[in-house]
Amino acid sequence: MDLGVKKKYMIFSIVTNTTKDNRPFIRMTLTDTDGASMNAIMFDSNKLSFSPERSQIVEVTGALQQYNGVTQLKVSDMTLLEGEDTNEFLPKSDKDAKAMEDELKSVLQKHIKSSYFKNLCNAFYADKDVYNIFVKSPAAKSVHHAYINGLLEHTLSMVKLSALICDFYGKDVCNKELTVMGALFHDIGKTQEIDLENSFEYTDEGKLLGHLIMGMNIVDKYIASIPDFPKKARDLLLHLIASHHGLLEYGSPKRPKTKEAFILHYVDNIDAKINAFNNAFEKENVIEGGWSQYDRILERQFYNHGLIPEE
Repeated sequence: MDLGVKKKYMIFSIVTNTTKDNRPFIRMTLTDTDGASMNAIMFDSNKLSFSPERSQIVEVTGALQQYNGVTQLKVSDMTLLEGEDTNEFLPKSDKDAKAMEDELKSVLQKHIKSSYFKNLCNAFYADKDVYNIFVKSPAAKSVHHAYINGLLEHTLSMVKLSALICDFYGKDVCNKELTVMGALFHDIGKTQEIDLENSFEYTDEGKLLGHLIMGMNIVDKYIASIPDFPKKARDLLLHLIASHHGLLEYGSPKRPKTKEAFILHYVDNIDAKINAFNNAFEKENVIEGGWSQYDRILERQFYNHGLIPEE
């Protein structure tokens, strides 16, 4: 049974297309003031009195329905609202930011023993212009951890996973401190690449340079302020940031050339993909036994198999 909806949302993402019989329609991700996301579709969208765009606040009239095991909102009408605060509609992490922040500092204190890396962490904490944005920022515009505190959540996962893998292989195989520091700073450039005040749109600097180059610049500035910081440690750490996307075609100016760089790249990939799965199931309300909608980035659907019974 369809459930009627009349509610204010922000258009977080939008794709325009046409049906086989050439009728225009739009697919949207809508967010409400609780930061919850909803997939929506509207046919014959040309009948609207305005052109729908990302970041607009709209009043939506429609009905909730199940489509291929996924809950979506079928929109019958939308009205553009003026003067609304878009920040109230941004998606948010379901995890406590202060608890994640405290845990990150605790994990770093546990694994980082070298004085120069400790000083690098302290330089980061002291840079409030960057650190305060880091705590609030999304980790991406839309692909993974695309919500307030998402960068903090992603970084904490990366630091913990990197330490686990290095502990598994041992200190004779890889340098844990270096890998953990790479995990801490791999996406720090996103504090300048993504505009929190403009619904996660990319900044001009972000479009021109990208977060890898911007992150290297931020970390190199900290290193320059630390007396006698080892040049080899600097070069290896900057290589981790430069290469963590793995391939040149994915935006890395260098491919991974150290064991620590390989670890960082694959840990980043794992954490992003798992988050994409979880977000798809939650955002689309995919029930057990259901499939998500087709993901254009990963080029597949996701299957929610539920829990496997234990004997």
